[in-house]
Amino acid sequence: MTVLAHGVGARHDLPLPLDLVMQGAAVALLASFLALGLLWTKPRFDAAAPTSERDWWPVRVLVAVGLVFVPAQAWPHLVFVLLWVGVAVLSMLFGPVWRVLNPLRLAARVTLGRTYPERLGHWPAALGLLAFTWVELVEPDALPWFLVAYAVVNVAGGVVFGRTWFERADGFEVFSTLLGRLSPLHGNPFRALVATPVRPGLVAVVAVLLGSTAFDSIGSSLAWDSLSVPDSLGLVVTVGLVAGSYVLACRSFGGELAHSLVPIIAGYVVAHYFSLLAVEGQRAFALLFGVSGFTPSDALAAPVLVASVQIGAVLAGHLVAVVSAHDRTLRLLPPQKQLTGQVPLLVLMVGYTSGGLALLFAA
Repeated sequence: MTVLAHGVGARHDLPLPLDLVMQGAAVALLASFLALGLLWTKPRFDAAAPTSERDWWPVRVLVAVGLVFVPAQAWPHLVFVLLWVGVAVLSMLFGPVWRVLNPLRLAARVTLGRTYPERLGHWPAALGLLAFTWVELVEPDALPWFLVAYAVVNVAGGVVFGRTWFERADGFEVFSTLLGRLSPLHGNPFRALVATPVRPGLVAVVAVLLGSTAFDSIGSSLAWDSLSVPDSLGLVVTVGLVAGSYVLACRSFGGELAHSLVPIIAGYVVAHYFSLLAVEGQRAFALLFGVSGFTPSDALAAPVLVASVQIGAVLAGHLVAVVSAHDRTLRLLPPQKQLTGQVPLLVLMVGYTSGGLALLFAA
């Protein structure tokens, strides 16, 4: 079992026969693509109707008060484990929980009511997520500075633009909202995915989420250490490669298929961070309650369990992505190109699957 360093704690992975894993994944995706092409000839998923948003300000007040009492030594685990990974997993299960918990959203209650510029879209969220992943993967000691900047920028944005700022420009909320579309508690996830608004910067957000997770594995490898390349450059290049590959494969669709990559992001989050959350999540709660010298149980990090979760999460995410992309392209492509027009996207997803599994199990 290999142990890969992370922002805090460690991530445990079991190397499996990589060739068999990748061959099985490729066969699963190709078979699903052919089956969908032959049997799924008409679009089935209409966009889900938007739902009214409840004001959860009492919960946010409680969270804000609770943060005052967080011990200094608990902040890295609180942010890197519970916020970054735990909130992501909870969002997949229950919906966009960060929208409920985020104490900075209280700033929107005293808003000036200015109109948020449409051209900005999700670009501030993409930049914020890139900054956070740089802190997580390259410079964890910069976490206090990031948190201060994050709070100042988002409070100012909330005061000026109100709730719209958090919906579009807060990286953590955009991340949580995207994953929240997969929650079965809020209706059909496929309908929720297709209802994802296509705004400027959406592809950039997806690229940062996929690319940063990929670089977490790349940057932890011995091969990367031997290159002597700055981690900052590696992170930016990896994100750029993800963005470039999407634009190349989906140039005729623009951002219309970006939502179909959300299940892949979810699968990678679970596969990549499962053992970290299972082990370091325990330590995080111990630190929050001031318990020192706590030794977490590693029962959930058993090699067979970790490997099973990783393979299952990656394949499930990619299969859901293939279905979501196929159904959407049936609306976007003319009948004579509905099968051949999806080939570049299929190649992209096979590449993401193979690359993701290679990074997980070849480390």
